[in-house]
Amino acid sequence: MRVNQTQHLLQDNDIKFWGNNIWPGNSPDLNAADHIGTIIKNEVEKRMLNPNIL
Repeated sequence: MRVNQTQHLLQDNDIKFWGNNIWPGNSPDLNAADHIGTIIKNEVEKRMLNPNIL
């Protein structure tokens, strides 16, 4: 599959990317902005609960 080849190419060249374990699959009801918003919200909440994280 091209996806696997692309991911291996990125990994082999130490290029950071969001793989399919983080980024949701293609679905008409999934919006990229909503997904990123959820990631940001979770990070903010985690940092608010742990005062040692800046």
